Amino acid sequence: MPKKDKWNLTLVLLLILGITGLHYGTTASPWAMHDFYRRLYYIPIILAAFHFRLRGGFISSALVMLLYAPHLLLYFGRLDITVINQLLEAGMFMVVGVITGYLSEESHRRELQLQRQVSQLMKMDLLEKKLRQSERLASLGQLASGIAHEIRNPLGIIKTISQTLHLEALETGEDSLAEGLNIIESETDRANKVIKGMLDFARPEPLQLKPTDGALLLSDLLAIMRSLSKQHQVKIESHLQPVPPLQADADRLKQAVMNLLLNGIQSMENGGTLTLTLEKENDHLAQITITDQGNGIDEKTLPHIFDPFFTTKDGGTGLGLSVTHRIIEEHRGTIDVNSHPGKGTAFTLHLPLAQFRIEEATHET
Repeated sequence: MPKKDKWNLTLVLLLILGITGLHYGTTASPWAMHDFYRRLYYIPIILAAFHFRLRGGFISSALVMLLYAPHLLLYFGRLDITVINQLLEAGMFMVVGVITGYLSEESHRRELQLQRQVSQLMKMDLLEKKLRQSERLASLGQLASGIAHEIRNPLGIIKTISQTLHLEALETGEDSLAEGLNIIESETDRANKVIKGMLDFARPEPLQLKPTDGALLLSDLLAIMRSLSKQHQVKIESHLQPVPPLQADADRLKQAVMNLLLNGIQSMENGGTLTLTLEKENDHLAQITITDQGNGIDEKTLPHIFDPFFTTKDGGTGLGLSVTHRIIEEHRGTIDVNSHPGKGTAFTLHLPLAQFRIEEATHET
């Protein structure tokens, strides 16, 4: 029982016992005094009805009747019409307790109903936000695909010509020209990298979903990331619990998680600890969490981190998290972000288990 309820229950019992004590302790007093005491019983009954609703109103009024009735026989010394009238009047305790309790019960029920409605509205507003984001991402994906194709061919020609001129400059000893051409090649490669990211974002391959060992998939990723993490003085800790197989495209899911691991490592400029966990969330979902001790994300930036081409990193394409978000959505999963500037960021992926997806598909057919 909550502490507040314990306090209210104690108060009700003390009031009932106190008022009863006044009745039995002043038996010789005039009846007008006992009539006053009797009216005091309404206070604990109403309190009980408000705090404990119908059950509280009924039990407290019944308890008052049980304690009060013997006092009438003790005071009057016989059972006559006067005592019966007093008992009938005391029956108002039950009426007040039950009616007040019922009204309190109805008020509580409506309050819960209102809370559920508010919660549903908030969820609908979140389903709506995700829909708008998906539509925006789809439109940007089509635009990105068109731009990428228009730029990729000219870039290929530029790189081929610069490589040819670079070789000629090295043969003729024109070092300054060779250096400039080297910069052109480097920037062309960087532009191609951006274009590849745009194409990955705009035209993702269809998922090849099948039961996948999540722990094995993440262990393989960690083996790949160890060398890079050492270069950045980042320690990787993993807590991979055994969970049922995920319904996933292993390669695409690896790509999504790797983007988050890379972001986490790069965010820790002075080193730190990157934590990767896998656990079963419920009968339908598994949960993967990547937590870093990096710079964190401020409140102004946080709502935009999944927007295409939005980046705070020098030389970043702004597509890594967009691609990750799309991959998780294609798995019918969700991704949450919890970040504190200066302390770090945690990305949590909620992914369906294979058995749940199989049962769902069977039900849909």
